[in-house]
Amino acid sequence: MQLSQAKKTLLALAGVAAALGCVRVAASADDPPALPTPIGVNGVLSVGTISTSGVNAVGSLDRASGIDEALRTNLTNALITLSKPQGALRFGATVGAYDLPVVGMAGNPTVVKGANTNLFGAAPSWYVEYAPSAAFNVSAGQQLALIGPESTFTYQNVNIQRGLLWNMEPVASRGIRATWAAGRWNSSLEYNDGFYSGDRGAVEGLVGYNTSAATNLSFAFILPDAGTPGNLTSAVANKREYNVMLTTAVGRWSLSPYLLFVDSPSSGALGYAKDERAAGGALLGAYAFNGAWSLGARVEYVKNSSDAADKSPNADLIGYGPGSTAWSYTLTPTYRRGKAFFRAEASSVSVGHLTPGIGFGSAGMQSSQFRGALEAGIQF
Repeated sequence: MQLSQAKKTLLALAGVAAALGCVRVAASADDPPALPTPIGVNGVLSVGTISTSGVNAVGSLDRASGIDEALRTNLTNALITLSKPQGALRFGATVGAYDLPVVGMAGNPTVVKGANTNLFGAAPSWYVEYAPSAAFNVSAGQQLALIGPESTFTYQNVNIQRGLLWNMEPVASRGIRATWAAGRWNSSLEYNDGFYSGDRGAVEGLVGYNTSAATNLSFAFILPDAGTPGNLTSAVANKREYNVMLTTAVGRWSLSPYLLFVDSPSSGALGYAKDERAAGGALLGAYAFNGAWSLGARVEYVKNSSDAADKSPNADLIGYGPGSTAWSYTLTPTYRRGKAFFRAEASSVSVGHLTPGIGFGSAGMQSSQFRGALEAGIQF
């Protein structure tokens, strides 16, 4: 079955699930009518502005030169989520527009061919699910990745912009996922189309263990087909990735350190002459001063294992050329009052062994960039 036909079938199943969730018939005239399972509705609407010193020389699709704008204002989120999270038949869907800003990477409009909303469509996440028990379920659709502690959309994270490690990871895939939980253990295994490849298979999975009520240690991975070609969501899409994550909360602190290892195997069909690798580590954290104010922070380091003379098309897995390295630092104070939120952000990126022409500044020769950002919105 082609993916387009599978999507139509799954959407039809979602409609059936919605009908079954909203209308239930009593077993007999003597039984009281069962209450319908409620469908949850929530959403977010937000706007963000990013000011950049040392703009990216390449990557902005709304400008013929590819050079980014020094000041860019976008609709960061205009999303509605519908979900039926209870019962044996469940479903969920998130629809709307979204911006995916990444530190050190060129910005683009919220809706433009090849970026942001156009990458994963106006329904970036949708699924139907069968849950025969509280411990086990199977879901199918377009689902967000298991890898990495950073979520997809700006409002879901302690920082406005995503990090450099997140930029190497899959975001959404189309496939089928089984999830199982027992005691302190939880696990998921999925067969999908990897880095949104459309017609190539990949296996993605996660195993987690709760060492306490406040701490979880997880290992996640994705193993795509070695011949998977690149696409708009990932220039190199045959990357095998292995991810170790720790999340913990101590008093007012929440911390999420993690490590990511990336391996792009050689492929004659793709012209990848060598097996190329990259690795990185990040520490994400947040401190809650009170119910209104919090401070989020992220520091990360990424490195290509290739050298600057490496000509294989998969030699650059982080975005700054073969042999390059990068540090990033991000600080984000947040204020929330009722449904409203307001955030400010300062971030910097410093690149080592940069390939000339693809870095910062209009000529792409600068190795560092600083950004200030603001975001305001409402969640309901």
